Amino acid sequence: MFEVNGTYANRKGEYTVLEINPPKMRVRYTEDGSEAELKIELQARIWENIAVEYEARAASRSARAAKRSAVAAANHYIKVISVPAMDEMNFPGWPERIVMAPPEDGEITLQSGDRLIFYALETQTFFAVATITGESKSANPKEFFFTVPADKAEFFPIDIDAVSSKLDKGADIDSVELESQPRFKRLRLEAEAFYPINEDDFELLAEALTEVAEEEEDEEDDEDDFEEDDE
Repeated sequence: MFEVNGTYANRKGEYTVLEINPPKMRVRYTEDGSEAELKIELQARIWENIAVEYEARAASRSARAAKRSAVAAANHYIKVISVPAMDEMNFPGWPERIVMAPPEDGEITLQSGDRLIFYALETQTFFAVATITGESKSANPKEFFFTVPADKAEFFPIDIDAVSSKLDKGADIDSVELESQPRFKRLRLEAEAFYPINEDDFELLAEALTEVAEEEEDEEDDEDDFEEDDE
């Protein structure tokens, strides 16, 4: 396991192997230059444990770096939907927590990690924040009640980060100003379309919707407390 001039470590610190004379070896510690005679068998066990710890820390750093990279590479979109029955949160893809990808010949290309703000045409409100959590899968849109002239489309899984309980209780279009889409409320919006926004606008909308969701939770808690008092 050990080699002369090889660098290893124990609980005291990092060291370089100077000589190997089984069952011991002479080493020099990197930090203070001191030398010591160490038992090879014991140091082998210590080094194996430390190596496992090093690998775990390296894996953790890699995972954090990958996560930061994914966040940095994430795109942000407003996802427009149409819900004729405004009192129901039941539109294509919502129960299954999926979104249909835009046409391949378009300018928008979705990927895992992208962030979405859902906007309802009928109520003109932003009502949900979501994150695409995986790769796309092909399916027939009719399986999810999408009414598009296609037999196959790509669908991405999503997680809902915040949502208003009802469409008309979301963030009203007139209550926000979008730097990256200043003419958004005057656009001829289409259902199932994606409109790119910058990260600042996304955070603005996400914060507004998170506040809406928290206020609704507080109202529900107050109602529960009131009912308990009546009893």
